[in-house]
Amino acid sequence: MSLQSPARAASRGASVLFASQTRLAGLWRSVAASPRAGLAIALLAVTLVWTAAWMQWWLNDLVVPWDSKNQFYAFFRFLASAIHSGATPFWNPYHYSGHPSIADPQSLIFQPPFLIWAWFDPEPSLFAFDFLVFCHLLVGGLAIAIHGHRIGWPAAASVLAATVFMLGGVVAGRMNHVGIITAYGLFPLALLLLDIALDRRSILSAIGFTLTAVLLAIGRTQEPMLLSAILVAYALTKVAVQERPLAYLGRRLHLFVLMALLGAALMVVPILLTAQLASFSNRPAVDLETALTSSWFPVNLATFFAPDALGSLQPSATGDWGPSHGTRPGIDSTDRSFNYLFAGTLTALLLLWHGLAGGRIFASGRRVFAIVALAGLAYALGRYTPVFPFLFEHVPGVSRFRRPVGGLFIVVIGLAYLAGFLLADYVRRGLPRLNRVVAIGLGLGTAGVLAWAIQFSAHSGKGWESALAIAKVAPIYVALIVLLAWPKTARLRLAAASLAVVVTGGELVLRNAGSSLNAEPRAWYAFLEKPAGRDAGIIATLTRELKKHGSRATRPRVEIVGLGGPWQNAAMVYGFEATNGYNPLRIGPYDRLVSPGESPYTVLHRQFPTSFPSYSCDLSKLLGLEYIVLDRPIEQMPHLAQRSVVETVMAGPRAWIYRLPDPSPRVALASAVRVADADAFIEAGSFPRVNGTHQEVMVDDDDELSQQATANQQATPRQGTASALTPAMQALMRSPGKAEITAWRPDRIEVAVDARVSTVLTLHEPWYPGWEVEVDGVRKPLLRSDVLFRGVEVPAGASKVVFAYRPLSLENLKAALDGLLGRDE
Repeated sequence: MSLQSPARAASRGASVLFASQTRLAGLWRSVAASPRAGLAIALLAVTLVWTAAWMQWWLNDLVVPWDSKNQFYAFFRFLASAIHSGATPFWNPYHYSGHPSIADPQSLIFQPPFLIWAWFDPEPSLFAFDFLVFCHLLVGGLAIAIHGHRIGWPAAASVLAATVFMLGGVVAGRMNHVGIITAYGLFPLALLLLDIALDRRSILSAIGFTLTAVLLAIGRTQEPMLLSAILVAYALTKVAVQERPLAYLGRRLHLFVLMALLGAALMVVPILLTAQLASFSNRPAVDLETALTSSWFPVNLATFFAPDALGSLQPSATGDWGPSHGTRPGIDSTDRSFNYLFAGTLTALLLLWHGLAGGRIFASGRRVFAIVALAGLAYALGRYTPVFPFLFEHVPGVSRFRRPVGGLFIVVIGLAYLAGFLLADYVRRGLPRLNRVVAIGLGLGTAGVLAWAIQFSAHSGKGWESALAIAKVAPIYVALIVLLAWPKTARLRLAAASLAVVVTGGELVLRNAGSSLNAEPRAWYAFLEKPAGRDAGIIATLTRELKKHGSRATRPRVEIVGLGGPWQNAAMVYGFEATNGYNPLRIGPYDRLVSPGESPYTVLHRQFPTSFPSYSCDLSKLLGLEYIVLDRPIEQMPHLAQRSVVETVMAGPRAWIYRLPDPSPRVALASAVRVADADAFIEAGSFPRVNGTHQEVMVDDDDELSQQATANQQATPRQGTASALTPAMQALMRSPGKAEITAWRPDRIEVAVDARVSTVLTLHEPWYPGWEVEVDGVRKPLLRSDVLFRGVEVPAGASKVVFAYRPLSLENLKAALDGLLGRDE
């Protein structure tokens, strides 16, 4: 299915929208004097626009692609499966040998709509996932319509603002970034509830605002940080513009205290857990120069006036001749999805004509949103203004993120509210009086930007295509100018505004929904729901092999590399314990020593450091890696430092599956203990094998060893002196006992141990804060065994050992707080 076919169905959807809203335009004229009816019409129209947009995916069997499915959908499926298995979704064993999902902002654990859906549906579909994400935009659009009603906008203005918010610019471009879209969609609701709380001194609205703002903020990425800053700035502005600010603040002080205390209480746990992961993760500090490569190059402003001026809406194979990795290598780390800004011709026209040339953007109530849009633009421009570098160096939090271009979401918010204000002003007051100097300057500036876009496109041989794309939108601007200039009465202006909104709504649905920016055929990701063909054969073979060779002693792990984007996190969907996955945020020591890579859709991302030189190395065996799935024969793997001994299970043509011999059991006992600095090994990028056998275990020098473990260490001769031991002692060291996993679920593992002497049990799962261990019901210190793994001392005899992940314990939260405050040294 090509991406040209969606255009036909998009036209059908746009036609339905046009016909529906044309009929509504007549109703709007009759309800202009009826605010309640006007609000109902606005809410209905916003829902119709949203429905028409959503239908572009549904009718054409499309889904939002890339990260939405390769990453977030897989997390959603794990969330559902964990809940239905009776476990918590806090620890994900199918991702990088184990991953603290509760600390990962991308895991959706703190998103109630996804959590509720997962509670009832053990295998959510691709469409269900997209629907939930898209519903967040509807919530935001309806909240804007209600906000517009509160401040006296006609229905047409509310619908325009909501449509721009739901479908405008970078929102359409980056629909696949689920965490950003869900936080963004909640912003208008938070702003509305804040406004009501302060205007009415409503405790209930203050609580509602706090709950919404917390859900927004715990997205814990750059956009939630910026959106939270806007909410704080808006509240301060509400106080500052009053005639008696101190008196106004005094009457609402209890609301501010309530919101601050409740918000802090609700946010503290997610923030602490994420900070704990960040401090223990692979993610290095972002330097300013790296961040500036994701600046918004100013020529992208052309897409605000003409959506396809830089090829943004062309099929992926032929489009995107604007600023990107390819056209500005080494300088630009953005692409068309980041850079897109088209929010409708009416929005551009109102901003330049009525807002700037007519001066209405500077009126009371508009200025705050004009400042929001301007601040977002200055932030997004990155290297091209001094704003972002200053914030990066001096404002806490900004340096944590690497993409100033994310400020475009703030620009779209400002544009949405400004469009509503300006269209409401037009209906009430007619055309503005123009400042001719400003108007001429804006005209020349716009022409200059469009000419620059043509010239920039010419470097890729697309100059004529760019000029044609610009020429195509010119008649729409002319028609809208004539439409808005003709009416002389408020009633006729309302009709003209309504028709203009119909045109813009259809325009945004047709261009921005279900386009090559945000849609691919569902079939490309369908195997995540129901595998078919060769993909089904790969899944079936792996499932059969894992069942055949898996046991309580050996839980085989899998590594999948090179099969393309949807396969990167497929292990989460099908319950394979994988050594890799797709995630920019990983446990740091594991990432350093195993080097699984962030994006295994291609084998080029799989590195083989000295600590993991081949699939047959010691670390591979200890991880229990037994199956590798490649898109080519293993002999053709790049970067493979040493030859791996393998048994061929499947030899193409879609995939090559290999089985590795002699993986280590998931649990092991060692009676000889050596203390060393695990962090030193990690820093050096080396992995130790103690004595080259499983008879000795290394524990970190920061661990609290018992007297027995210390005595064992002192009594154990160093390598090369084992002959000093009696035969009986050597026999005990070779076979200190046995251990077997008796119960397993993602967040809890039970092990039965029968030890001949006091020994150390090692569970070959990544060591991470929040894991606790009990021996026969008694809490014991969790050891860091062999650099990466979890261990515990067990006495001689039979015992039951339970490892449990308890990230919400007061002990772990206190440790996370101490780490955040630098008190863990």
